[in-house]
Amino acid sequence: MTILLDKGLKIGETAPQWQLTALDGNIYSLDQFQDQSLLLIFLRGTWCPNCRKQMEAVRNDWARLAPLAKVVALVGQSASEVSDYLSRNPMPFPLLPDPTREVIKKYGVYQRLSLDGFRIAYPSTMIIDQRGVVRYSYVGGSQFDRPDFNQVITELEKLKTRV
Repeated sequence: MTILLDKGLKIGETAPQWQLTALDGNIYSLDQFQDQSLLLIFLRGTWCPNCRKQMEAVRNDWARLAPLAKVVALVGQSASEVSDYLSRNPMPFPLLPDPTREVIKKYGVYQRLSLDGFRIAYPSTMIIDQRGVVRYSYVGGSQFDRPDFNQVITELEKLKTRV
């Protein structure tokens, strides 16, 4: 397991504002989550088998996760690619296309070029509190590197008890 300390937002930093359009036309932005915790997941792509496993894990543990935070996943792909994936794999949370990678870049998890891929996000998971402050940040060093889901739940539970 590798955490890239030089990538992504750091704990205590204010999360940058963003706005993305979901497949159903609804517009999502960081502002709309200001009264609740947000679990923000950056995916390499809907084609990535490890990203798919992570999404399935979130979906399968939704009953435990939903009371703790809102969940949004972002992927640097077109709306049609995301729509194709979601038509076969519906999720109980929004999976937002970021085709220009604008949000991925703002959050410091843009992977321009490596042996693992190009123009994608490092697999990353962040928890942002009600004030827009990063309280947990995990940036994977490879397509296989994801945070332990139980640890993410623990971090969300800690945040909920602070409110």
